[in-house]
Amino acid sequence: MAFEFDPDALRRIRRERGVTQQKLADMVGRDVTTVSQYERGRYGLSVGTLAAIARALNAPMDAFIKAADDRELVSA
Repeated sequence: MAFEFDPDALRRIRRERGVTQQKLADMVGRDVTTVSQYERGRYGLSVGTLAAIARALNAPMDAFIKAADDRELVSA
């Protein structure tokens, strides 16, 4: 099964924790514009960056990923 980053989860969890985009950017060593782009789904994340965000927001990494539609073609 394939997985992909869920930008909506990042935004939701960040807000639930009461963390601004600027504060998260400072915590993970990124620019606030970059964090904004992560939340809009315009920038991809490396595993290292995702791990840093998860640590900063005290959330498991899998909270930020969603299962992709994984339809397999089956040949007869």
